[in-house]
Amino acid sequence: MLIAVSAREAQANRVGNTFPGMIEKPFYRSLYFGSPPAKGGNAEEDKMTMPQAYLIEQPENSTVAAHYHDTNQFQIFVHGDGAFGKKPFGGLMVHYAKAHTTYGPIAAGGNGAHYMTLRNNWDSGAKRMPENRANLRKIKRLHRVAYDVPLPDAAALKSISIAKVDLIPLEADGLGVCQFNIGPEQACSLALEISGAGAYAFVAGGSVQYDGLEYETKSLIYCGPEEAPLRVTAGIAGASVLFLQFPPEPDDE
Repeated sequence: MLIAVSAREAQANRVGNTFPGMIEKPFYRSLYFGSPPAKGGNAEEDKMTMPQAYLIEQPENSTVAAHYHDTNQFQIFVHGDGAFGKKPFGGLMVHYAKAHTTYGPIAAGGNGAHYMTLRNNWDSGAKRMPENRANLRKIKRLHRVAYDVPLPDAAALKSISIAKVDLIPLEADGLGVCQFNIGPEQACSLALEISGAGAYAFVAGGSVQYDGLEYETKSLIYCGPEEAPLRVTAGIAGASVLFLQFPPEPDDE
């Protein structure tokens, strides 16, 4: 399975949402693909077999309560500032949480907090803690975080061909995140040394060409585990692409 969605296409899906008990203010969600959650969204049954990806715009001075999900998840914080748990954040940040691993709260500061939410499978929605503690599965919890990810500017990209940076070092089960910084009009295969259970390519800066189309910053490509390495070509200003690879779901460990 290969799915590519531009930031422009996702922006057309931007809708307001509320999730009482989880966040005290209305927020926006821009669906890239798959079905929205059932909680704080409107689930679409015919899309529940697809991966689930969307951008959340959390408003300024608001808090998302600590919670967990039923499936593995990546988040990419792309705008704003605040605190993630007890740790302040600002700028680009990548977070991985294994299924049934509690994280948060997410407290947005005065600039709000915007973050991509990426899953291999549909998830019904956040389970607030500690109210849902009795439903937590007895499995190993796992977090990984890459704070303050630097983005090269156009001048820096002009000076390189391809540079690969480990953000979350590759693990034996396939979990890992790499940043591919690609010079202008350079072709690049996006893959890690160990295969996983599916991956996302997120255009964090610049643009890429894929399958004859251009995908600008904040565009997203999903690559299923059965696919060959994803081949992209950077645009005229180069590109910085995050490649986020999932391990198996807990049921498949």
